[in-house]
Amino acid sequence: MAAVRETAIATVRLAIATVGTVTVGVPVGAVLQALPLAGALHPLPRRQGALCGVAEHAGALVPVVDLARWVDVGEVLNNAPARDKTARILVLGDGRRSIGLRVDAVVGMTDVPAPTRVLHDQDPDEVFDSVVKSDELGRVVSVLDVARMIALAGAWHGGDDSDSTAGIADDAGRQGGGDSGADGAAALLAQGAGVTANTATLYALLAVGDTRIAIRATELAQVVRMPALRPIGPAGGSSSYCSWGERNVAVIDTARLLGLPAAPPPALLAIVEHGDLALGLMVRAALELRMLAVPVTPAGAAVATTVIGEDGAAIEVIDTAALLARVPEASISRATAPADGAATAQRLNSHAYIVFQTDQHHATAIDAIEEILALAAVHVDAHEQLLPIIAWRGQPLPLTDLRPPGTPTPPGCGARIIVARSPDGADAGCTGYVVKQVVLLIPPNTGKLYRMALAGVGLVEFITTGAATEQASYRTMDLARRTTTARLSR
Repeated sequence: MAAVRETAIATVRLAIATVGTVTVGVPVGAVLQALPLAGALHPLPRRQGALCGVAEHAGALVPVVDLARWVDVGEVLNNAPARDKTARILVLGDGRRSIGLRVDAVVGMTDVPAPTRVLHDQDPDEVFDSVVKSDELGRVVSVLDVARMIALAGAWHGGDDSDSTAGIADDAGRQGGGDSGADGAAALLAQGAGVTANTATLYALLAVGDTRIAIRATELAQVVRMPALRPIGPAGGSSSYCSWGERNVAVIDTARLLGLPAAPPPALLAIVEHGDLALGLMVRAALELRMLAVPVTPAGAAVATTVIGEDGAAIEVIDTAALLARVPEASISRATAPADGAATAQRLNSHAYIVFQTDQHHATAIDAIEEILALAAVHVDAHEQLLPIIAWRGQPLPLTDLRPPGTPTPPGCGARIIVARSPDGADAGCTGYVVKQVVLLIPPNTGKLYRMALAGVGLVEFITTGAATEQASYRTMDLARRTTTARLSR
C-alpha cells in the first residue's frame, strides 16, 4: 500500500452513529465525548418522556435521551447482547448546555456536502428535518438538531435555556470548510488513559493477530508480502532485517512489542517511515483507512496509546517517532557517512574475528587476543562472585564482566575469559573480559565490515557473514582499545 496523503476537508464533518435502523449524523463540533453504555448510564425513573437516565461527564451528571422512546427507529437484526456491547452514550453540547444521546453503535466520521432540509414545517416537536447522503458510507444520514433536542427534552446540564432551535443546516454551514469540530469528533475515539483529543487524522488500520493497530497514513510507506529476513546477530536471534529498495530495514515482532500473545508467523510487513528512518512491522493484514483522533501524549510516552474504536473494540495507535527512538536497530535504514563526508563502503575483514555473547552478540578482532580461558572455580569467591583480579601467567590480570548484572558465575557455567592486550603493546598490560560464551570464528576475508549510525550513539561498526537467508550481522567491540581506556582510568 503506497503512502496515502490526507484529502481536503469536505464542507461538513459529521459523527455517525446508529439508533435502531436509523443512521444519525451529528456535527462534530457538538460531540463532547463517547462513553460505553455499560456502567455509564444510571437509570432515571420517569413516567413519560425520552429520558432514560443520567451519565457522568466532566464531573457533572448529564441527562441521557433515548430516541426510541420518542420515534420509531426500527428493529435491528443483531441480538441484544451484541447491541449492548457496542452501545454508547454520545455527550453532546450546543456551546452552553450538554445532553447525552443513547446510540446502538458509533460508526465513525465522514465528510459530506451541506445537509438538505427536507421538512419545512418548523415543527418544534421534531429533532430531524435535514438529511444528507454519505458516499463514503453508502448511507442516507438523518442529521440531528442538538439544540432542538435539548429544548424538546427540557433537560440539560449547563447554562440557562434560551430560544436556540436554529436548524442544523445553518449550524453545518457555519462549520463548512474548517476544523472547528475536530476536537469534539476526536473525543469519540480518544478514550485512553491520559489522552487528550486534538484533531482527526487519516490512519491506516492493520491487524496484528486479533489486535488492531493504527499507523498515521503519511508514515506508512508500503505493505508488502513478508520478504526474506536476515538475522542481526546469530541465526535464531530476536532481531532481523530485510532489504527494501536500496535500504536495509530492521524488522520487529509487533506482537512482542505490544505484549500480545504469540501468533502464527505474519504474512505481511508494514514499512513505516519517519524522518530519514524506516522500520518494518510484522502484521497479519491491512484493514482500512480511517479518520481517527490524534492522541496527544507527552514526550517519552509509550509507543502505543489505546483508543476505543466506533465498534467498542480497542485500537493501538502507534507513535512512529517514539517507536523509532526505542528501536536503535532502525538506524540501519539511514544512509551513513564518516565525518569527512565520504560514503561508508563495505570492505572485507583482513583479520580474523571471534564472536562472543554478552547480553547480545559482538565480534572483536582476534589480533589483540592473547588467550581465551574457561571460567574456573579459582576465578570466583566462596559466594560465586567474580574476583576483581586473578593470576595469569604469573601476573595480576584485572577482570571486567561484560555480561548483564546479576549473571550467575558458578564453575562449569560455560563462561569464558577473553584476555586482550592494549594496542600500545604488551607492556601496557592486559585485561580479562568475562563473556557468556565464545560462539564462532570468522576467518579473514569471509566477512564484510561496514559502519552505520545508531540513534544516540553515532557511527558504529558491524561485520556481516554469510549470504542470503544465512546472513548474520554482529556489532564489533574493540577490546584492545577498551583495555587501554580501562588501564588509563585505574
